[in-house]
Amino acid sequence: MKEGHSNRAACRTLGINPNTGLRWLNGRNGVEGLVQQGLDPRPRKAIPAAAVSSRYLSEDERIYIADRLLVRVSLRSIARELGRSASTISRELARNRPDSRRYHPFRAQKMAQRRRPRPRLTKLAGDDELRTYVVQCLSKRWSPQQVSRALKQRFPGESHRHLAHETIYRALYGLSIRPEPYGTARLLRSGKFSRRPRSRTKVKPRQYITAALKIADRPAHVATREEAGHWEGDLIMGKANKTAIVTLVERSSRFLLAFALPAGIRSDVMRDHLIEALGALPATLRRTLTWDRGSEMAKHAEVTAALGLPVYFCDPASPWQRASNENTNGLLRQYFRKGDDLSTVDPYEVHFAADEINGRPRAVLDWSSAADRFALYRVEASRSLEQAVPG
Repeated sequence: MKEGHSNRAACRTLGINPNTGLRWLNGRNGVEGLVQQGLDPRPRKAIPAAAVSSRYLSEDERIYIADRLLVRVSLRSIARELGRSASTISRELARNRPDSRRYHPFRAQKMAQRRRPRPRLTKLAGDDELRTYVVQCLSKRWSPQQVSRALKQRFPGESHRHLAHETIYRALYGLSIRPEPYGTARLLRSGKFSRRPRSRTKVKPRQYITAALKIADRPAHVATREEAGHWEGDLIMGKANKTAIVTLVERSSRFLLAFALPAGIRSDVMRDHLIEALGALPATLRRTLTWDRGSEMAKHAEVTAALGLPVYFCDPASPWQRASNENTNGLLRQYFRKGDDLSTVDPYEVHFAADEINGRPRAVLDWSSAADRFALYRVEASRSLEQAVPG
């Protein structure tokens, strides 16, 4: 906007909503967002010099040194008069008198002030290999915590290359690293350029589905996540809520199955896709399914009849009862933004996104990946089936 663009034009260039631009400029956390992009709108104010420790020479002391040198007083005498060590006066002349001629106290004061901050490069700015690896991980949409953990495996024994996840967050918000392909902090799940207070919205209860099992009826051991084969499911909605992607998350391994639905989101199409996706799994890996109270599951009884898979429904306005699925939906939103037309999404794109999510190291899995953990469950299921079949 300082270059003459309107708010709408500037927001279009940055790829953000015009309301976000107004918040940056005038409202909540606006100044912080602009400062991070080098567009500080605040008027400049004179800032008084910070107090300096008495162990450093002051400007008055440097003036005194210059006056005494003019009358050819020895360094030891000057040090004694100032109550300083003679080596302090000697170092002062060596550092802040660039030539062997007259000592200038005001120039010496400026030289000392420039050196005092001793600025240094951050770890990410000063290490090309480290920065490249961090950017590669972020470009795969790993979280900063996952990247922080991966650095210890990528650079074992090199503690100077180990970063806290907060360091990576600050680099993203400060725009000092720019992951590909979208750049800056847009690769974070929040899609934000700066930190903002989290707002809460009211959740509108959905219509109750009749003849359905409630989540309170689900076996208690499902909540422990110790047994494989219990799934949570939901939809992420596309443009005008007319298109969607189905997400199924296995509770124990956090393994994701995802596929796009044709436009319309009809319950009979949903039924057929669920039977096809879960029917390919061994019976021991499809024990229960927990779903939100959406009308797309109106034919849940037919899914249960075809697969022997009981479907349990969450309480109204209680998405936290499908916590794994809600978290995974947030991860998938990094690939498919709100408002996208999901009916045109190629199945390969959905599989690619699911594979990347399943391939990430997860803290909740002791830094294993969901794909590796679910593969172990498949092997165990195959062995159990072989033992059950005689011969």
